[in-house]
Amino acid sequence: MTKNLFSVMLFAFIGGCLRSLCSQVWGGFWGTIMVNLIGSFLLAFLTYRTIVKSYLASWLNLGLCTGLVGSFTTFGTFSLQSVQLLQQSFLAGVGFMALNLLGGFLLAVLGFRLAMKINRRTGND
Repeated sequence: MTKNLFSVMLFAFIGGCLRSLCSQVWGGFWGTIMVNLIGSFLLAFLTYRTIVKSYLASWLNLGLCTGLVGSFTTFGTFSLQSVQLLQQSFLAGVGFMALNLLGGFLLAVLGFRLAMKINRRTGND
């Protein structure tokens, strides 16, 4: 239990710092889009490359996925920015939501496929 909690806390700290850095590099709306797309890819890739195959200890998997990816991505900011954009321009709001949702789904599929391809090449399918 303590190992799990510490792992989530440590990786959440790292993910939050990375999230802040991305906001500074890409700015408000683009920063949100980028972290959500990267996070979608990472979560799918990590899940199918390391977790399903039990390559890492469970406390490390928990820290990486729940802590790192969970604090790196941002549903709350996505929701708030969606409402703000919808109030300014319906088209901009819908475009922002589509980029996050459809893009996230497509990158999750890409992460899954890449993990499965690596698993097959390494004989761990």
